Amino acid sequence: MARFGDEVPARYGGGPGGGGQGGRGGGRQGGPHGHVHGHGHGHGHGAPGGPGVQRVYKQSMAQRARTMALYNPIPVRQNCFTVNRSLFIFSEDNFVRKYAKKITEWPPFEWMILATIIANCIVLALEQHLPDGDKTPLSERLDDTEPYFIGIFCFESGIKILALGFAFHKNSYLRNGWNVMDFVVVCTG
Repeated sequence: MARFGDEVPARYGGGPGGGGQGGRGGGRQGGPHGHVHGHGHGHGHGAPGGPGVQRVYKQSMAQRARTMALYNPIPVRQNCFTVNRSLFIFSEDNFVRKYAKKITEWPPFEWMILATIIANCIVLALEQHLPDGDKTPLSERLDDTEPYFIGIFCFESGIKILALGFAFHKNSYLRNGWNVMDFVVVCTG
């Protein structure tokens, strides 16, 4: 009868004389009724703890270490800069932040902001600057639209800051060049 220690090198193809057998159950020579012949002697296996067993043990320990590193990463100490919280308040699974993300990713919202930018450009082009601060009646009416544009742009930047976070973590609002320009325009407006 084979001993437990003798079976390990034969199973993994290690140990003296066990290299050619390989595979699961390769050290067995079963008869028609499934009996094992040889009863554990004469197979040429090394002693338990021989080089084949050590190699298998080292390999399995390396595999285990890789698996542990994948599924159990080293925890990072959490602080206000490593946790992805918008405005240090809203976590990623907060319903307010989720709703803000849905709004900013909604195609009609993007089209509305684009239309507002185009309309603001047209209004700025139609204004006439006269000497001594004089304004034409059209320019006076166009000046009345400015607070509406500022309000829409403030709403857009506010909802994006709420959805993405302001500046400290990856993919936040100020880590996008277009958003930086938008933020400067809103602050100076």
